Amino acid sequence: MFLLREKNILRLLWKSEKKLTTSQIAAELKVSPRTIKADIKRINDILKKHSCRIQTKQGVGLWLNYDESGGRYLELIIYGDGESYVSVENRKYYVAAELLLHRGYTSMEAVANKLYVSKGTVVNDVAELETFWNRFGITFIKKVKYGIKVEAPELKLRLALIEALKQVIKREGRISENTALQIFLEKTDLNAVREAILQSESRFHFILSDLSFDEFVIQLAVLTERLQRGCSIEMDAKSNQEERQLSDSRERKEWFVIQYLKSQLTDRMGIVIPEAEERYLRICLQALRYQVPMFQETDREKLRSRSPELFDYMMSVIREVDELYQLKLEGDSELYCAMFNHLECMIHRIQSKLFLENPILGSLKKEMFYEYEIASYFMSKFSARYEIEPTEDEIGYVTFYIGAAIERMKDNSRKALQAVLICSTGAGTSQFLSVKLKRLFKELEIREILPSKQAEQLKAGEQDLVISTVPLKREDLHVIQVSSVLNEADVQRIGRYIQKGSFSQNTGKYMYLKRFLHEKISILNCDLRSKEEVLRLLGNRMCMEGYVDEGYLASVFQREEVSETAIGNRLAIPHAFEGHIIRQGIGLLTLQKPVEWGMERVQIVFMLALEASKETDFQKIFEDVLSLTQNGKDLEHLLRAKKFREINIWK
Repeated sequence: MFLLREKNILRLLWKSEKKLTTSQIAAELKVSPRTIKADIKRINDILKKHSCRIQTKQGVGLWLNYDESGGRYLELIIYGDGESYVSVENRKYYVAAELLLHRGYTSMEAVANKLYVSKGTVVNDVAELETFWNRFGITFIKKVKYGIKVEAPELKLRLALIEALKQVIKREGRISENTALQIFLEKTDLNAVREAILQSESRFHFILSDLSFDEFVIQLAVLTERLQRGCSIEMDAKSNQEERQLSDSRERKEWFVIQYLKSQLTDRMGIVIPEAEERYLRICLQALRYQVPMFQETDREKLRSRSPELFDYMMSVIREVDELYQLKLEGDSELYCAMFNHLECMIHRIQSKLFLENPILGSLKKEMFYEYEIASYFMSKFSARYEIEPTEDEIGYVTFYIGAAIERMKDNSRKALQAVLICSTGAGTSQFLSVKLKRLFKELEIREILPSKQAEQLKAGEQDLVISTVPLKREDLHVIQVSSVLNEADVQRIGRYIQKGSFSQNTGKYMYLKRFLHEKISILNCDLRSKEEVLRLLGNRMCMEGYVDEGYLASVFQREEVSETAIGNRLAIPHAFEGHIIRQGIGLLTLQKPVEWGMERVQIVFMLALEASKETDFQKIFEDVLSLTQNGKDLEHLLRAKKFREINIWK
């Protein structure tokens, strides 16, 4: 970890085509030569671990000496993360990692000196991590003149260390050869760890997701580092019995993978991994996500036999989702197979304090917030049943399974586009057009072929589309005029029409949303300072006007605890999970200035008092809101409106 001045020294030497003197560097950085000499000593203490150093020769000057690996390390330090190698935001996790890696007592001064900050800063960082320590059951023993020492079982200590290291390298993206990880895990060869995992994937025909691969690298690196520091997990009689039971069941393949991993790490790093460590390896392995799964069971009964209680509860929640959101997911075998595999790992992951991040959570919440809402409801059920606290990242992963199932449901229920063909030049032409249209557009069904003189008999709503070779003046019908030979331009116009779904009823912009907005539950241009004030003001107004009962507001706050309902572009859609609705409606509140709403800033709030089980257009309402978030002009119009009747975004 380098100070800014130390990084500037490295930068000057890196860029210089000739050797520099101490005085030249001191003049450039406006400090004394003595200071530069002290800095160089400190820099070299760190660089020597990474195949590089600052060479000095009296009468010649200073220059950087490095091999290929050292050069990459220097590039990372100099250019990798802006002006501060240890950001203020991440520094507390550096402190956590330092304390967790230290076997005995260490002083706050020692940690402060290593990070080049004050002792008070380190003390404050440790205090700020109170929630982190509590999450993993970490306590400290303090001893005068010795400092403090971490007190925790080895397994909990490792899980905390894994999370701290993940936070440290969070901004660096994929784990590379030269990261902050190597600074802490000095005794571990990260390349050897990676190769052990890659060989295991190849040998047992599974592929980890990129994120899980990186996390597994950290987990195995922590294992090897702790073993080399003389710290191992002890196996009691209970855990030993559990291992024997696991190796006799479905997990036997996992057992073989674990044995292979152990042998790979031993061969590559020369360390002996005790049998007791198999418990830790199994915990890590079972918490991973796969691109190509280790197990691909599709038979429902065999799947259920792994955990009948979990499977049955999952199916009961899927049925609840179907009833509440008017879906048909229960019969989707792809959904319940994928979901069951995910839930098994997820529950294990959360109970084991292994937390998986979702790199596209922000985009997912904004672009798929209808599916995210269903996933949030789904996960709230498992939270209560299994006494776990799913993170938003975990809800995000479930959202993909829900979204895929909804798309499959749409495909299965999609009906052919009903079309009537109007042709004035005889049977030959009409048959030619009919056959060509059927060949080009599989989703098109020619329901009827009529001469132009019978076009007046057509009734609106009895067909989705009219394709005519003659001009047809019917504003109540969707008509596309084509040539008798159906040229390329005609084909493209029909294709665009089908692709855009233009045959659906033209209801106007945001019309599903408009149906539920009412002046009595709209509060515009408010001067409020917090999310809580917004929720209470709008929630109480909706209760006073008879849209919701007195328990609604408390349920809204509970829903916010599961996952923030801000969806981006200054918009939020707070709501209760289920119940508390007396009369369907959507409360609207706009603010003079945005308020903090989790990680977002919000200025427009739609508070939903809707029952998905009664509202057939529930998903359409979410689609309208999503469409609104993408229209900056309409958002500004809403914010400018002082009275409800001034809102005119529907046209």
